[in-house]
Amino acid sequence: MVNALAEKSNHNITNEALVLLEDGVILDEKVYYNDFINLVHSMGVFLYEDLLCIMSLRYQAIHILQIRESGNLVNIRMIGPFCHEDDELFLNSHVQVAEGKTFLSGVKQRLLSYIFRKHWSEEADQIVRIQYLKRKFYFHFQDYIDLIMWKVQFLDRHHLLIKFGSVDGGNSTEELYDLFEQLYDHFHAASRNSLHANFISSHSNNIYAFEQLCTIKNNAGSLSQFVKKMATSLPYTCQSQSPSPYFDLSLFRYDEKLISATDRLRHSTEHPIKFISRRQPHILKFKIKPGPETSGSDARSKRVSSFLFHPYLPLAISIQQTSFMQPTVVNIHFRR
Repeated sequence: MVNALAEKSNHNITNEALVLLEDGVILDEKVYYNDFINLVHSMGVFLYEDLLCIMSLRYQAIHILQIRESGNLVNIRMIGPFCHEDDELFLNSHVQVAEGKTFLSGVKQRLLSYIFRKHWSEEADQIVRIQYLKRKFYFHFQDYIDLIMWKVQFLDRHHLLIKFGSVDGGNSTEELYDLFEQLYDHFHAASRNSLHANFISSHSNNIYAFEQLCTIKNNAGSLSQFVKKMATSLPYTCQSQSPSPYFDLSLFRYDEKLISATDRLRHSTEHPIKFISRRQPHILKFKIKPGPETSGSDARSKRVSSFLFHPYLPLAISIQQTSFMQPTVVNIHFRR
């Protein structure tokens, strides 16, 4: 059975459908009412093997579903207001809350407890510890309370990476960037059944990608801005990088301002994008030209392109969008 997830959002209604690719039959669907789930580049959903997590921004809840062999989407967990299945029952049975008062959400309580214990263990002296907690924990307490969950991804079947940030979406640390630089491949949750996804080029496994990262880092105006820019990509969006061998920096050189393995819009020019052999530096292997074959478009129009490469076959789709109400151009490229 080959399935695909289809996403549709209409005002405050979000529909997640499981579709059989063979005939387009909808096997199951989940509808979320009066909610906001970010579907741009699938940022609000993450698929790992047979597990799907959905980030509800309005209700600050992570829905975890399982795709069964029968084609059903089954709710198996929700993390947010409560962390365990019996949390709500326990609180209702043992705790009386004054009218108009509310508890912190379960996941926020866990976060605060972790931060408190972390700072508590950093100082052995009791007097110094109290002052340290005042400075590091209680002074920022309201900031911690105001944090919201923005994004989530699976690291494996048993671990989630959750991004907490301020309301404006900020916050990043050099400590997180250090993990990103040293353990980059661990942030890409590759399915055990998808071997080609294990060959995505990164600065952790490819010397040319590492050199590119060092160049960007050295040319950055300040380290803090560089760290902030790089950390915004975490947690990763599901299938945000193409495993196509044509993006293997050990095999090909190409202009990353025009095309790359990362799924995002790129500036488009009238000239074809060249893929140069890495082993034979002056040998042009092939070219890809997004947009119409003839260069008859308005020079004033701003053109952007996105690309979808097959994981291993020599096949790609380019989508070029222009301003001034011009039609979108979709091309299918096949390398002979």
